[in-house]
Amino acid sequence: MKSKSAVLYFSIWLGGTFWSVSNQFINAEIAPKWYFALFGGTFLCWMYGISHFRSIPTTKKPHFTDIFLSISLCATALAFHGLLQWSGLWTPQSTFPVCGNFDNPAGIASALAFSLPFSLHYTHSPCILLRYTALASTLFIACAITASESRAGILSMGCVFLLYFPMKWPKIGKALTFGLVMLFTVSSVFLYHYKKDSADGRLLIWQCTWNMIKERPLYGYGHGGFQANYMDEQAQFFRTHPNSRYARLADDVKSPFNEYLGFLTDFGFIGGTAMLLCAVMLFQMWRKHPGGGSRPALLCLTAIAVFSLFSYPFRYPHTWILCMGSAFVLVLNGHPALQRITGRLSLVTAFLFTTLSVFAFKRMRAEILWCDTANRSLCGMTKEMLPVYEGLYDKLGNEPLFLYNYAAELNVAGRYEESLRLCKASSSRMSDYYTRLLQADNCKQLRRYKEAERHLQQASYMCPNRFTPLYELYTIYEAQGDTASMHRMAEAILRKPIKVDSPEVRQIIAKIKRFKQIN
Repeated sequence: MKSKSAVLYFSIWLGGTFWSVSNQFINAEIAPKWYFALFGGTFLCWMYGISHFRSIPTTKKPHFTDIFLSISLCATALAFHGLLQWSGLWTPQSTFPVCGNFDNPAGIASALAFSLPFSLHYTHSPCILLRYTALASTLFIACAITASESRAGILSMGCVFLLYFPMKWPKIGKALTFGLVMLFTVSSVFLYHYKKDSADGRLLIWQCTWNMIKERPLYGYGHGGFQANYMDEQAQFFRTHPNSRYARLADDVKSPFNEYLGFLTDFGFIGGTAMLLCAVMLFQMWRKHPGGGSRPALLCLTAIAVFSLFSYPFRYPHTWILCMGSAFVLVLNGHPALQRITGRLSLVTAFLFTTLSVFAFKRMRAEILWCDTANRSLCGMTKEMLPVYEGLYDKLGNEPLFLYNYAAELNVAGRYEESLRLCKASSSRMSDYYTRLLQADNCKQLRRYKEAERHLQQASYMCPNRFTPLYELYTIYEAQGDTASMHRMAEAILRKPIKVDSPEVRQIIAKIKRFKQIN
């Protein structure tokens, strides 16, 4: 591929994974980015594969400066976007002050932290204009990461600087490394106390996740195992530790906030060993060729590795692109002879991606229809939309969020048996607090009070700081005329500390106080 066209196309592709957003999807900030990444990546593989066969194969070490420039340009633009949000000149779609076009700051912080090494790569360019431009880009990115207040992003950025300067200036490496390590340690302590409740909440998640890993250490729970089992494990933790200091911090959790623990949960230590071997192999590739393009590639993988300790960067397509791209750079620099087969490999990948794109396109259309159907249901057209949900079931029946949404609409329409059946299917893939509440309501409407009570008790253990499960238990006892249990629930509700004051909580407490006054 020609240099200019490569920079232009890769910039458009990577930029699409940074900025794509569409309200036609349920997950407006994430789903469009994935589809853009897949369709754009398919075209890129075809374009590279075809262009490779038009040129003479060579065993010379490949150059990746064009692609590095694309990454740096996209990251600089994204950093400028984030700083505009921070200054108030650009209002973000999310409730977070700095998040770019992502659902939360982890998205923009990860994209910037992983792109930072490629801007640093040009800070020692012989071209004065490019060198100063790279310095400005690095400053923009660092400021935007700090403004996002993402602790994982700030720590990843610190690790990049911690490794970059000693690698660049080995003569002062020891003194510089010591100073940076001290600064990094102090910063880590400060970041922990900066949002202590959030940090302690992650300690709870990691503890429960480790308990899951110990139950199935070898093979894990399979793909999606964390989402399907974690909340039940958290409920078990609070059942055996009712007075835990973590009770007020518990929430409905969809991610372990640590990619390594999540991977071990899904695939066990066998999967973890395979991942470790891949990391060792890439490090050996870097040792064979530590200079040139290998340096920013290694730093990028390091940033991803550090970020993965505290967040979920692989939720975003740009992480996969930068991770796989950096690994590709290390492998080709370590073994330049492999460049002979990159064209064939690209065409094979293009065929696979094309096949995947066909199925993805069908799913994309189904997701767009689902989003439109859900919006119409919210506008009071639930009964009219149920046939559409039924038609979508064959295409989206493996998506737990769709199953929950469909079950909730059946509940609104009064079709409680069908709703309960879908809730069970959803909970096998995503056992969470809200599914338990929906199951309880279905059982309550069907007068299956014992079963409803069981679901509500489980929901209460999942999130001990929530008022809704206790209040729903109160209403079940009220329907059965069990005054003693009503008093017991009323006392529990009135003793419970309020984590987040809301109209719903105030309404529940007011009703309970009226009950206590009368009785």
